[in-house]
Amino acid sequence: MSWNSVPASAETLPAILVRMARSDPDRPFAHALDGESLSWGALAARVGDWSHRFAALDVGPGDIVTTILDSGFESLALWLGLVRLGAVDATINCEFRGRMLAYAVETCGPSLVVVAAHYLPHLESALGPEIDATRVLVIGDDAATVAATSKFADVICVDALDALPDAAVDQLVMPQWHDIACVTFTSGTTGPSKAVRIPWGQLHAINTATFPYDDLDAADVFYCFTAHAHFGSKALPYLAAMTGGQVVIRPRFSLTSFWEDIARFGITTASLVGSMADMLAQSPDSPGETSLRNMFMAPLGPSYRQFAERFDLRICTVYNSTENGVPICSGWNPDNERTVGRVRQGYPGFEVRIVDENDFEVPDGTPGECVVRSAVPWTMNAGYLNNPEATVSAWRNGWFHTGDALVRHPEGDYSFVDRLKDVIRRRGENISSFDVETDVRLNPLVAECAAVAVPAETSEDEILLFVTLRPGAALSAEELAADLLGRMTRFMVPRYIEVIDAFPKTQATERIIKADLRARGIGPRTWDRENGRYGAAPFDNAAASQEKDIV
Repeated sequence: MSWNSVPASAETLPAILVRMARSDPDRPFAHALDGESLSWGALAARVGDWSHRFAALDVGPGDIVTTILDSGFESLALWLGLVRLGAVDATINCEFRGRMLAYAVETCGPSLVVVAAHYLPHLESALGPEIDATRVLVIGDDAATVAATSKFADVICVDALDALPDAAVDQLVMPQWHDIACVTFTSGTTGPSKAVRIPWGQLHAINTATFPYDDLDAADVFYCFTAHAHFGSKALPYLAAMTGGQVVIRPRFSLTSFWEDIARFGITTASLVGSMADMLAQSPDSPGETSLRNMFMAPLGPSYRQFAERFDLRICTVYNSTENGVPICSGWNPDNERTVGRVRQGYPGFEVRIVDENDFEVPDGTPGECVVRSAVPWTMNAGYLNNPEATVSAWRNGWFHTGDALVRHPEGDYSFVDRLKDVIRRRGENISSFDVETDVRLNPLVAECAAVAVPAETSEDEILLFVTLRPGAALSAEELAADLLGRMTRFMVPRYIEVIDAFPKTQATERIIKADLRARGIGPRTWDRENGRYGAAPFDNAAASQEKDIV
């Protein structure tokens, strides 16, 4: 069968919302931790309110609106309110600070920034001279007070906006397969983070393979604890709508509340990425029989079978990225803990190759870069916002270049080997070493620096930072850490810091050889920010066990 067209049954989330609000408006759809629930009719009303609010601010088709928000009912309705106007929600991680936050706003080039009141001070301090050119809408608790004292020249709070006469909405837009559902930033690799344009077709492709889709139904309750800045905050409510199920929205993952939430809401389907599964497995909590039966886990890890048996779950995994639509998936309970699955069969007609640096395929068993394309249009990314050069580079030769090294095995399974680019995975976040190093170099005493990954106590990484100082400068690791903690995105602040005399470099280009630094690892001159000691062990399991929440 040829997979080169949109499935006849495919609906975007706004289309499902309109249909359900008309046919079954009282049916519950979304649940919050405070006990509030949203029916389809109530969600449609909130979405309509947001469409009118944005229309009053002259937001219209094609406009980019940057949002810095926590996940919840408001961010969900706000996103869909923008969609119904034909505008695009370009989300920014609410943990971004300083230069990183300013860069993200500049990259989006928004007509409006929507920010939760408690994040407004960070936005003010980050933008500097650009503050007068930025329109801002402040929402949430204390929005009126915060807006009244803001440094922005063009700022309004949502209460003041609601006091204005209703703006007429000429025509609400029903998004199509090729329309952009949202813009989400990548972690960044050899360069700054990039803003990915994600079409509705891509979100649909993600949702029909992250879990074996045919095994989900209207009885499923999905657990969404993904940050608003991650595409999962859009995909999971959409998946719940596609199956006719319900979704529970939590702003962030909490180990201590995980099983309580499962029991309270009857959650059946959840995802654990990175260290989350390790933390849950190491927890002494034993929930007994629960409603949870479907678990997505990435990576699987060597003990995933014991995890499945302990909690009586069926587990699946995939290979994907912000730019892809799940080209490789495993199905339930894969036999090999190293696998990320096999090439997805059927819709949307994915092709996968493992290639060398010149895009020629390598033999099975040989690591190479994973490149992907699909037969159905718009089931992968639509390029990078305001970055045509990066778009052209990533899509060269008609294939999307993932930047990840995979191995294809003779039987058809794929294994993830490593990232070709310098990205570090820490506590559920992908961190660009380029971004870490750019922030570190803002310290006037730093001459050069390099950030590399070292193993953490979980399946993820910690950041090890090497630094050389300018001639005559004196700066300890402790002093540098204090400086970074005051101005840097929290999850990007290195745990380990070592001041060295010189970097290993290539002879021809004078580039720092990070492979040598990774091999060097933590040594007697390395300072550990968590215990304040030099030459400490790579990790402290006792201290780690006290950290319950990922923030």
